[in-house]
Amino acid sequence: MRRLLLTLLLLLLALSESAAQSFCRNVFGFPDRLMSGTAIGRVSRKPVASLPQWDDARVAFAQDGTRPISADFDFSQYLLDKGLTRDALTLLQGPYAPSDTLSYLRARLLFDSRKLQQAADLFAEVPLASTAYGSESHYYSIVSLTNLGQWDAAKALLPDSPAEYASLTALEGAGLALLQNDRAEWARWKSDFSEENYHLAEGQRVLAEIAQNRFEGHRKSALLAASFSAILPGCGKIYAGRIGEGVSAFLTVGTLGVITAEQWHRHGFKDWRTLVAGSLCAVFYLGNIYGSYLSVSIENDERLASENLLILYHLHIPLRSIFR
Repeated sequence: MRRLLLTLLLLLLALSESAAQSFCRNVFGFPDRLMSGTAIGRVSRKPVASLPQWDDARVAFAQDGTRPISADFDFSQYLLDKGLTRDALTLLQGPYAPSDTLSYLRARLLFDSRKLQQAADLFAEVPLASTAYGSESHYYSIVSLTNLGQWDAAKALLPDSPAEYASLTALEGAGLALLQNDRAEWARWKSDFSEENYHLAEGQRVLAEIAQNRFEGHRKSALLAASFSAILPGCGKIYAGRIGEGVSAFLTVGTLGVITAEQWHRHGFKDWRTLVAGSLCAVFYLGNIYGSYLSVSIENDERLASENLLILYHLHIPLRSIFR
């Protein structure tokens, strides 16, 4: 048994970092997946949060028409407000005369259709000085770029934001700071929060809670989980919040350990039955340690994804209320 463990250790040391990770994933990840996939292990499964996806396909719009968009503006706005994006697309693909209003409506349609890159490009065509839709397009452009993960480009737009929407700018800046885990930037933007605008109150509260959890809260340690499972198989999984998987790992490794001890007692250390049972026990024991480490890492990543999803939601929702 000691020779097997020593051989595995020397093999891992000889491999490159990427090769070692691949080796661990394949060799120790397999028994972990087996233990986690049992009926007991599946008890603690939780839904995984995922960030919203966007559509990269671009929509072709007719250009340089003669009909003014003002003739169909109310109907276009009605379709967008009701979420009838397919009907709005059919209407807005028409050959209208170019205007800031037309660019805004088409950008809103693309935004609602999750075609965020094209939406950001069209929002950028609406001048900030435009009295009708300049400010709204400016903030929708920030939100579009933020959802696309182009955080630096979104931050670059913040200094140009209108002074009359200082509280909204602070919310957007604070959200971007959280997405980038920038504690100093978060503190700077949070100091500009205002309680005067009730449209922003819920978003400010949620961002403050996320910031407290992210910067001051306790994060579970993957190394601590691995240590727990090294001492008592399955304990690290329970620490990670996956009780079913922890019980399954404890029963599996414990059963293999009992079988190994029985074979050793009956047939001796060098008997093939003892070696086979001991090898299986060692692989599942190490798989239990690796799985515990991985579980906490995944748990932290899922928590981060859930928080980021909330941040993106509360950066977008106030726009619909403020600009109506």
